[in-house]
Amino acid sequence: MKKILLMLMAFASISAWADDVSSELIHSISERLSYMEDVALYKAQKHVPIEDVAREKLVVDESKMSAKESGLDPESIEAFFRAQISVAKAIQYRVRADLLSTPSEQQPKDLVKEVRPALIHLGDEIILGMSKYLEEHSSFRDVSFEEFSTDVNIGYVTESDKRLLYDALLKVAPLAS
Repeated sequence: MKKILLMLMAFASISAWADDVSSELIHSISERLSYMEDVALYKAQKHVPIEDVAREKLVVDESKMSAKESGLDPESIEAFFRAQISVAKAIQYRVRADLLSTPSEQQPKDLVKEVRPALIHLGDEIILGMSKYLEEHSSFRDVSFEEFSTDVNIGYVTESDKRLLYDALLKVAPLAS
């Protein structure tokens, strides 16, 4: 009986740890997207286009290298970060559309000094969180869309944006042995 109780306690603590890791991961994804309003305002005020193909390539390439170092399949990470970039651009376009009818005097955070360093840090946290989660699970199938959708609660993010991110998350895989 004592062995069974210890096994149940160990399983419960592993499950709680996995829940914490998935919650932290989803929080990091959400936090990263929360910067996009500032990015949109900054780009609008500086007359900078939303599309920055060179920057997107750099973000994807660096995320793939970091993923490989963390034991994740770089191609699956590329798909996830491309989905994240697509959602980030959608947020920026929606903010810019709102600015056409409701101009803003709000001063955004500085893109180079504040936002990009935060985005790089959060990107690293996301990759680390994915790696930690996959150490205990073979996939993200245990993370429900409902949990993901509820926790990614950022303005300008639609349900279809959340679905795109969630579907890309489900495809993230460990590095093949």
